Amino acid sequence: MAASVAYAAPGPGPGVGQRAFWRGWDLAIVFLALMLAGDTLNRWGISAPAWMLVYGLAFLRILSVWPTFWQVLVRNRVCIAYPLVALVSVLWSFDRPATVAGGIQLLMSAFIAMFAGWRYAPRQLMLIALGALGLGVMASAVNWATLVFGGPLYSAVGGLLGIYTNKNMLGHYGLMVVLLAVSVTLMPPPEAPRPLRLLTPLVAGIAAFMVVLSLSMTSVVLMPCYVMLLFLLNRRRMPVLLRFAMVAGVVLLAGSVPLLLGLLGLDPFTLLLDATGKDATLTGRTELWAIAAENIAQAPLFGHGYQAFWSSSQFAAQHFAVLRAGATAPSFHNFIADVMIGNGLIGLIAMLAMILRSLSLAFGFWRRDGSAVAVAALVTLLLPVTLAMVEPYFYRQHEVMTMWVIMMGVSILHHSLPRTTR
Repeated sequence: MAASVAYAAPGPGPGVGQRAFWRGWDLAIVFLALMLAGDTLNRWGISAPAWMLVYGLAFLRILSVWPTFWQVLVRNRVCIAYPLVALVSVLWSFDRPATVAGGIQLLMSAFIAMFAGWRYAPRQLMLIALGALGLGVMASAVNWATLVFGGPLYSAVGGLLGIYTNKNMLGHYGLMVVLLAVSVTLMPPPEAPRPLRLLTPLVAGIAAFMVVLSLSMTSVVLMPCYVMLLFLLNRRRMPVLLRFAMVAGVVLLAGSVPLLLGLLGLDPFTLLLDATGKDATLTGRTELWAIAAENIAQAPLFGHGYQAFWSSSQFAAQHFAVLRAGATAPSFHNFIADVMIGNGLIGLIAMLAMILRSLSLAFGFWRRDGSAVAVAALVTLLLPVTLAMVEPYFYRQHEVMTMWVIMMGVSILHHSLPRTTR
């Protein structure tokens, strides 16, 4: 496997102490990168120096295995297509310093994610991500109960922040932790130690509670859907009676709910909006998308330059319109709009190529293997794509969902394909 060459060096083979040193080094890179990309330390203003530490660790480690990593880079070049387009957009950017800085950070994020995928198998990545993201979610639960990490504890609209600076971060990462924890629970003993499998149901329950308290309605709505999908794809690992009861319940629910709504003359879309506290504009998102479409039309092929739209004073009037629509973050809450405003159609093609490649590898892994790990790989890759349709993902540097899609795709390619196809 690719991981077996991660410690290769000229001359005699490395000793036990050297292998342990590099294992610790690699784990530190991946764990810290996922934790920082998951906004765990943003509240305390130390993310920037912490990222510099990760950059330094990753740069030195990649240099130490450069000939082998170059081969990984060539095989996974689609993963750096979007960062390279972002960097090239400095040629036509309205804010070249912002484009250069953001493009370099985006490229480093991709390199770190590729290294993680090459270094660790999918199961290992899931355990590391469960620890890194779970740390923030569990700390949020502790802060909710004790306020030991300080306030503010709730957002202006009432959702729980925990230790995060935005309630949606707690909701999104909490949902990811739920899926990873349930997946580990369903893994057989050789893949996950028994003590861990006994602990993960509690972790999943706490994380689910945090998702509900966050009032991140995208996460609240998606959570039962994705948990159900996880169980359906893992149904063969469940007791027979539970399996048939679950399938029968899903079929009964799918058939009876539309019939009941029709008999009562109720509109399911209106009910969903009322239940989640949303309106017909999806909390201003449709207005944001209209603003995005108008500005994308001005430079549809190449965009305005990576991050330039949000940093250049030339678009001050558009920024005001975005604020009026209710967005406080520099995002249109849709990755297609966010990618195209910066890098146009060429940026969107590069991003979609990376996403579809990872999804196709995960789908093949699931069809071929069918294990709990394969199911988790597929489901946890589908989740970021779903979130990115209405949330600010897949266009920023230092962003956990983009890094997860890259590292999981690379990991499946290097660790989970039949040897004849690697």
